[in-house]
Amino acid sequence: MFSNLPSKSKKRDSDKVLTRLILILQKLSSNELPTRKDLMEEFNVSAKTIQRDLNERLIYFPIEETSLKQLKFIDGFSLNKSSLNEDEMLFIYLSLSQIKDINESFEKKTFEIFSKLLSPTFSSPYYIKPKSFENIDMDSKLLNDIERAIEYKNRLELILNNTRVNIEPYRIVSFDGIWYLFGKELENEKIKTYFIHQIQKINILKEKYTLEKPIHEILDNVHSAWFEDGNQFDVEVKVNSCVAYNFKLKDVLPSQEILEEYENGDLLIKFKVSTEEDVDNIIKAWIPDVKIVSPKCYKDKFVNELEDYIRNYSSS
Repeated sequence: MFSNLPSKSKKRDSDKVLTRLILILQKLSSNELPTRKDLMEEFNVSAKTIQRDLNERLIYFPIEETSLKQLKFIDGFSLNKSSLNEDEMLFIYLSLSQIKDINESFEKKTFEIFSKLLSPTFSSPYYIKPKSFENIDMDSKLLNDIERAIEYKNRLELILNNTRVNIEPYRIVSFDGIWYLFGKELENEKIKTYFIHQIQKINILKEKYTLEKPIHEILDNVHSAWFEDGNQFDVEVKVNSCVAYNFKLKDVLPSQEILEEYENGDLLIKFKVSTEEDVDNIIKAWIPDVKIVSPKCYKDKFVNELEDYIRNYSSS
């Protein structure tokens, strides 16, 4: 008769999640600037749990991450502008979330209702665009096994594209919305990224591993999925004054360093990268107002690619 009622253990788990989400919102509302690591340690949860909190449970709140990996509401946003407090807002939001996945119409309507709740005038001045992430099952056996291997530092055998690879798994990471397993391949002792969706099966091995340095020190130098372990070099660029403000406002890469600001407002900027792909698309996005200064081999290669593109485009 009462079989559909939630068990006490499930209720306790739900209470923990609700309490954690309310406290996260309170921290952001009071501008405490917590990092993901801070939240993991305070609430004694995994990186995957915090990832789910931010990217699923709180996805419609305008949360961003600074260059120092600190979490905050976007500038100008505050829960204080709403007539509801954090727990009231969250209660309504979670209720709406239960129906938003029924179809696209429900998802759109959920967003519209929640946007109105963010403003006491019922006309939100904010457009909150959720990040687009590759759709993977966070509760799948595959990801749970990977998470367990990372937690207990067990080596893994990956089966992907019908080949077997033994690795030390370090983190599940996302670059541009695509999910990867980040770890060291044992055959060549190189840290690499592996598409999660290409992993057909994993075997957790008995062998343990130890990290030579903290994982955050490794990840601090990783800017893209094309990361090449053991390869690091400087790229210097000249930024025209008309777009210099954008580079001063926010580091386009964590390794960005402004070396000089000229009298006319131009900037000389240095990036530490492990591969040209780390910075390639950034430079292309700001053409013609960003010019490569060094290294010369990269500058020449970049110019040749642009000339080939123009030549092929003109001929077509």
